[in-house]
Amino acid sequence: MSLIKTRAFKVIPVVVFTLIIMDYFFTISGIGSIAEVLRQFAVVISNMALGLGIISLLRIHGKKVQRREKGTWMYSLVAILTFFVVFLLGIVNTEGDQYQWAFQYVYTTLQQTMYASTGFYIVSSAYRAFRARNLDAALLLIAGCIVVLTNAPIGEVIWPGFPVIGDWLLATGQIPGYRTLMLIAGFGALAYAYRVITGKEQGFFGGGD
Repeated sequence: MSLIKTRAFKVIPVVVFTLIIMDYFFTISGIGSIAEVLRQFAVVISNMALGLGIISLLRIHGKKVQRREKGTWMYSLVAILTFFVVFLLGIVNTEGDQYQWAFQYVYTTLQQTMYASTGFYIVSSAYRAFRARNLDAALLLIAGCIVVLTNAPIGEVIWPGFPVIGDWLLATGQIPGYRTLMLIAGFGALAYAYRVITGKEQGFFGGGD
């Protein structure tokens, strides 16, 4: 039975991958409808995965509340109550005033707070990274300071050349590097997909690391 399951997991990705690619690049009668059904299956499976995530969240936090874990169970209780309140408001009416209030004044505010807090960690990491131990680190430090002064209003007051150099670094210096990273990530994704559809990625099938 395990051998059959392993072969099925090897064949199914190949078939699905082939059908989706053929539907995208070619116009073949019958392939389009099959690909559309597969895309609908993907939506259904993603929603099922979301449901499993909700069950897992309630299970983990429910255990913390049940065991009264020191220092964390109150936060878990708040998470569970918040989930049920917002979930019930969404079921009743997503356009209602209560749901919109919860989304705008609770979720959005917490999201903004999280991003604001992340800035302090970024500054801390930048302080550790931007130490001029060698020439490369010194150049990184100088470029980072110029970009910071470009975005800060005080930078142009100190010297009008900061925005000019900073814009050049962001456009001419940053974009090529970003595109290179995206190309590398794309090739990595293709390589991983190839290993999956050919059955060489054993971790995908639960057969190895």
